[in-house]
Amino acid sequence: MKDSTRTSKQIEIVETWRKGHGMGTVVAATGFGKTRVAILAIQRFVKLDVNARVVIVVPTLNLQDQWIKELQAHKVNDNCEVVVVNTAYKNTYKCEILVLDEIHCYGAPQFKKIFKTISYDYILGLTATIERSDGKHDILLEHCPIIAEVTIDECYDNGWVSPYKVYNLAVPMLPEEVREYEKANSRFRWAAGLLGGGGSATFRLAQQILKDNRSTPDQKAAAGTYFNSIRERGQVCKNSKAKLPIINEIITKFSDRKALIFSDSTAFADELKELLGDECLSFHSKQTKKVRAEVLKKFKDGRTKQRIISAVKALNAGFDVPDCSLGIVAAGNSKKLDNIQRTGRIIRYVPGKEAIIINLYAPDTQEVAWLTNRQEGQEVIWVENVNEIN
Repeated sequence: MKDSTRTSKQIEIVETWRKGHGMGTVVAATGFGKTRVAILAIQRFVKLDVNARVVIVVPTLNLQDQWIKELQAHKVNDNCEVVVVNTAYKNTYKCEILVLDEIHCYGAPQFKKIFKTISYDYILGLTATIERSDGKHDILLEHCPIIAEVTIDECYDNGWVSPYKVYNLAVPMLPEEVREYEKANSRFRWAAGLLGGGGSATFRLAQQILKDNRSTPDQKAAAGTYFNSIRERGQVCKNSKAKLPIINEIITKFSDRKALIFSDSTAFADELKELLGDECLSFHSKQTKKVRAEVLKKFKDGRTKQRIISAVKALNAGFDVPDCSLGIVAAGNSKKLDNIQRTGRIIRYVPGKEAIIINLYAPDTQEVAWLTNRQEGQEVIWVENVNEIN
């Protein structure tokens, strides 16, 4: 029943896209099946024109591999070319259908060139959220307006994703980290005061000062200190060593679950791998494509003992292991998109599965504000020790 209702919704979206002259973006929670929507659209088009050409643009090599496998499984691979965006915007292509997976990524100055380098008749965008912090999603919507939205609540209510709980676990920083954070925070307050206070207006002013050749040396120094202190504060709390034993405690408590751990730096991810031992594999951009492929293969293979991946940002999108049921966010930010994508990695539907997502944060730091911003509207449970998580 769950699959039939989801398929009906996917077909409905394809029909909406067709009636909208083959132009539009589908905004749907991870786990709904955005890729399946695109494949249904491609299959329908190929039935009408067996020689139809389709170009699918993706942001990462990992997603490229996944798309190729899906297209092969549905026997439309001969009509399709899957291109990573770094290649797509540097070359020219001609196709009937252009599919932009993770379309929110393509508002960046260089990536938006794909709308000129690729000649197409119809366009389909896919994303969990179209909004960009720089506001450049407006550019994307000009080419590919939203035609359908499927929220995570709708997915949950229909049983298209597994039930889940989200916990925010307080992890106080070590004393030396507190001192380091407070120094950076003092510099931040000093610089913000010189720039007029704080908030988004000060952030934009600091950006403008650094870009404007007419800015005085004192203004540029204040703006530079402002941004450096923001970065320093973030690095301290995101990479707090106090989180390491807590993560180990969580992994030990949930020893029967496959887990993804999201970190901010490759050094932290690798340190976690060493701490957690043979059960854990690290995955990040500094590894070769071959190494990353081997990591995913071991993790997905139920016969191996590797049940944990310690990742940086490479697995936020395009990672599909439905039996993974534990997510630990060791370092987050304020972006709703990252929160949606990471949640989606953990809650893909499996009968009988109940997923757990745990966000670690340092109390009395910027991490509290980040949590509040990215979890707006989400039901969460705030806890102070691992024993409260079940």
